[in-house]
Amino acid sequence: MKLDHVIVMEDRAQVERRGTVSLAGGISTVELPGFPLVAVDRSLSVEATGATVHEARLVRRWKQKEKGGLPADASELRKRVQTLIDTQYTHDSDVYRLTTRREALSVARQALLQSMGQRVGYGEADVATWQTQLEALSAQQRENDEAVRTAQAAVDSVKRELQATRQALALAEERVEDLECFLSLTLEGQGEVAVRVSYLVPCAVWRPAYRATLSGEQVLFESEAVVWQRTGEAWNDVQLEFSTARPTLGTTPPTLVDDWLSLRPKTSVEKRVVDVTVREEVIQTAGEVSTTVPELPGLDDGGEARLITAPARSTVPSDGQPHRVPLGRFEAKATLELVCPPEFSPLAFTVARFPNAGSSVLLAGPVDLIRSAGFVGRSQVSFTAPQETLKLSFGSEDGVRVTRVVDEKVDEARLTGRKTTKKIVTLHVSNASREPKRLNLEERLFVSEVKEVEVQVLQKECDPAPNTVSKDGIARMEIALGPNATKKVKFVWEVSAASKVAGL
Repeated sequence: MKLDHVIVMEDRAQVERRGTVSLAGGISTVELPGFPLVAVDRSLSVEATGATVHEARLVRRWKQKEKGGLPADASELRKRVQTLIDTQYTHDSDVYRLTTRREALSVARQALLQSMGQRVGYGEADVATWQTQLEALSAQQRENDEAVRTAQAAVDSVKRELQATRQALALAEERVEDLECFLSLTLEGQGEVAVRVSYLVPCAVWRPAYRATLSGEQVLFESEAVVWQRTGEAWNDVQLEFSTARPTLGTTPPTLVDDWLSLRPKTSVEKRVVDVTVREEVIQTAGEVSTTVPELPGLDDGGEARLITAPARSTVPSDGQPHRVPLGRFEAKATLELVCPPEFSPLAFTVARFPNAGSSVLLAGPVDLIRSAGFVGRSQVSFTAPQETLKLSFGSEDGVRVTRVVDEKVDEARLTGRKTTKKIVTLHVSNASREPKRLNLEERLFVSEVKEVEVQVLQKECDPAPNTVSKDGIARMEIALGPNATKKVKFVWEVSAASKVAGL
């Protein structure tokens, strides 16, 4: 049966085969070979058009081997390996036989010499006979030693050839399984019957991956599916679909436990003191993500199972290696800007914002970034709906550098005890290129969650004043830099806390 359709899921795959069988009439049992050993029996589903299916099961058995230990469909390399093994056994037997004969001749020489000594003791000496016997024994020993040397050389030669042949076999072919799996069908009908078989297999996985190419103000965004499979069957010229469904997850809802809430009056210390802490928070966004990832993330489908169909038939061998399957592509006009977060890096980065102009959602996955000079890095995208904006950084601009100096002044009121901390950030920006640049500088400030702590930007002391300050505490300042020019930027903000605030 021909493998026709495969749905690859997060940690397994559903395989569909189609074919025809010829029935003579009545109830017949047919065996269809070529199924993988790892196929899940309970997932087997069989449909027959024009016949009734009485029984369908997967059967595994040892392969039938011909005389000599080789299957009927063995390749020439495997036949050569078996021939060399038989030849080595024959030569080993010759070496053993000749070595045993050499030991027997040595024992005969010792016995002859012992007999000569005893005869001499009795006064009997037959020198001519003894000489003839010794010469004949020595000739036999020399002949046997030469035969041993020749046989051992033949063994060494066969071993070297056998090793080389086995290495060639390992490179040319996969290891042949001793077991085989076939589908046993009991059908009732007559004539040509179309059969469709589907089953689940483990050892298959996929993850989304992307490639973004920036050319001028246009971005070419390509989607791919990276597939690994080691199921034991090659997916040759099949229609692939990629699903985010997780069939291994159970459908039982979680057990609910009681969560008790209680009220208590504030202690005297809590009434006098407000304890606060400064903490880092990750800004949760949808669509725009620019952090790098070292490896492929898991599937993120936004909470709804998705099914993505490859536009063309593909081939994925069973080698456990990653294979890329194209899914789609689109072009979109991007809005480019030069951005520098001086707190984290002195470099300025080219950031592109563009919509998802494709017809389907983009799952979370890594994206390779490419410009005219070639590969510039790797980032990631999160789950992005159609027409939602993506934000990607396409590397740094070599000519722009920013140096950051921070000064802090603390003042405490004598009467009220109110403590004020002023942050003065001085940025020295330089443009070493021959082209003018417009640079967006991003500085962050505290965001207060309690009324006892106030945070404000001192607009009059800033040079230039921030264009925008987001609710997440990100201040953006846009400046213009001429060719080979430098500029000094000053950003001032303060934190004012009441006297009962502790922790700052």
